[in-house]
Amino acid sequence: MKNLPQSQRVWLYRYSIASSDMYYTELAQRDVYVEDDPVNGFRIWGEIGSIGPDSAVSLCQMFLEQAMYYRSWCRPDEARYHMQDFGERLGLALAKFLKQHPPAEVSANPGACALICVWESMNVQITVEQVGPELRFVFAQCPLYETAARTGLGEVELALYAVNSLCQSLIHAIDPHLSVCMPLQVGEHSVFSVTASV
Repeated sequence: MKNLPQSQRVWLYRYSIASSDMYYTELAQRDVYVEDDPVNGFRIWGEIGSIGPDSAVSLCQMFLEQAMYYRSWCRPDEARYHMQDFGERLGLALAKFLKQHPPAEVSANPGACALICVWESMNVQITVEQVGPELRFVFAQCPLYETAARTGLGEVELALYAVNSLCQSLIHAIDPHLSVCMPLQVGEHSVFSVTASV
């Protein structure tokens, strides 16, 4: 990842990175940053404070490393609970940022715009379709699988659980009248939709 000027980035959230050995000891704290750059686009990434930009990881990698950690010592239901909490906290922090710093490209639908910011940060190629009151986002492919293949981090489905939680909490905080429907599994041409509740 590019080294970003301190003045352009905003601190968003902090979480612990723990070892995967039998003691599960805390190794470091990862700080999550965000920026909305008109040239490079919307970015969310994490760094270990004591190391700085050399430790930068993408949003996809953050989800995958947390999924691997929780899956290494939790029962499946406990791992989903922890990943849901991780996604929700990150979603609420991002919603607060977006309310204070509206995206460079203003949209008539701030909830959908917030989701596009997340997916832009994940380098997702999407097609947007309006079907009645529903706004559909069609994914060509899932970036979590690409990141997992590149980094060796597994547990894509568990990471997707946290992505779902992030999107749900983000949408609810931006506009409580919107609901987001996400597939349980992401494959080729997966469809996410945002609909106004009646």
